[in-house]
Amino acid sequence: MDEFKKQEWNYNPKTPIENNPLFSFPFIPKKIIKWYADMWASFSETVFCLIVSIIYLSLLPPIVIFNNLNFNTILTIYLFNITIMLVVAGGLHLFFYTLRKQDAKLKYDSRRVTNSKKFTFNKQVLDNMFWSLASGVTIWTFYQILLLWSYSNGLISKISFGVNPFLFLTLFLLIILFESIHFYFAHRLLHFQFFYKFFHHIHHRNINPGPWSGISMHPFEHLLYFSTVLIHFFIPSHPIHILFHFMIITIGAVIGHCGFDGFLINKKNKIALGHFHHQLHHRYFECNYGTTETPIDVWFNSFHDGTFDTNKKLKN
Repeated sequence: MDEFKKQEWNYNPKTPIENNPLFSFPFIPKKIIKWYADMWASFSETVFCLIVSIIYLSLLPPIVIFNNLNFNTILTIYLFNITIMLVVAGGLHLFFYTLRKQDAKLKYDSRRVTNSKKFTFNKQVLDNMFWSLASGVTIWTFYQILLLWSYSNGLISKISFGVNPFLFLTLFLLIILFESIHFYFAHRLLHFQFFYKFFHHIHHRNINPGPWSGISMHPFEHLLYFSTVLIHFFIPSHPIHILFHFMIITIGAVIGHCGFDGFLINKKNKIALGHFHHQLHHRYFECNYGTTETPIDVWFNSFHDGTFDTNKKLKN
């Protein structure tokens, strides 16, 4: 086991990887409580996405302004989204890869980002920035404008904390669960030969991903990937739910692809960052199409738990 870790990874977190215990039977309340406490009661990726969503909402023009769209409103949203990517993806890349403030500590793959002819502009970082900003932010903004316009014009059922606080809060959990399921099926489709050859290969140029890899995709894949937010046409929502959903699939993807398991505070503590579950997918391709929020990869026999035995089985 140790030799496998040395050969395959610079840093290998605790394995086997576990999925959300909410779907394990019999229920073990202690495990379920810990899973959701780690997600919501600490400075986690999820909490960070929620904080950014709240800040975003506070800076957003009054929702009625989306009744009748104009160029300035669309440009404002586009610039907000560009700024988020530059700050989060750019900040993580600057800290971990340009300044190398953490060297290779907690880095899954010890190799640096690469330059080769397979990348646009022959450089991995420029390739990822181009597809993330030119295509990713543009299509993200399109979907976001569509939802905010629809909400403002009464095409999306509204909900408020004051009227139904339980459902209002529960929706944050349901969004994450739905996103896990949507991502699995959209992602599995993209691995069919036709879709992989013409679209998904752009994302998979990143065998050793970094922060800018998160939403570096072909425009067709962006259309499919971001379509998860269309669920808000079918469930009651508030603008904070819509923004949170966008942050999960943008900021969450950036953080999950950063290549480091965590940000070191001292020698013992860290703030969790990368998703080793998804790092395995970038290394081995035909596994871990979804997320650990649901055990859907287990159900469809595509789960890699990060252990030697599973890796051997996969190679065979």
